[in-house]
Amino acid sequence: MRKKEEIINKGKGIKADIISRQNVENGKYQACKLDHLNPEYILSIKSADTFFLETLQMKANLADKLIWEAETQGKDTTDPNIMRELGEKINAIGTPIHQTESIMTALLFSIKLIGFYAIVIGIWSLVLNKSFLIFCLYGAVTGVLISFLTVVPVIIVKRTKERVRDIIRGASSLLGGIGIIISTIGIIAWIVKLILA
Repeated sequence: MRKKEEIINKGKGIKADIISRQNVENGKYQACKLDHLNPEYILSIKSADTFFLETLQMKANLADKLIWEAETQGKDTTDPNIMRELGEKINAIGTPIHQTESIMTALLFSIKLIGFYAIVIGIWSLVLNKSFLIFCLYGAVTGVLISFLTVVPVIIVKRTKERVRDIIRGASSLLGGIGIIISTIGIIAWIVKLILA
């Protein structure tokens, strides 16, 4: 119970920090089109969602830094064109993601990987004249180990949708490629076995 209160208080502190910033009050976040840093949006987020709030705080820190740098370089931060350019740079870090969304994405990817490796290893049961179901089980266990030791822990700590997408794309390419090689060798071995039988 105390831990939950600490989390909620931390979330309230982050929300207060963001909405009390000078660039909120002077409208510079709004001029940059930083919708996620709109005070009404910030206040609508549950205080217990500290992962998401921390991501928004990092975005606010970046926004403050880039606005300050632009001002020190003599750029006119009342100019809509300059603020739009700054907003594009800030928003380029990606769309913030809730941790529950990243966890669900990681679990869905892991289920696909488990199924894929169940089939990949299952193919080898044909080559070795063993139970297809047992080999599928071995493949599923392999998929669980691969996903929970490598991909899942990386996905669930990512703070933007784009980073999650990049990790999944890279993992699919690498792990899918390995699986395709293993299954292709298995199919070739099975065909050779049928020819020689």
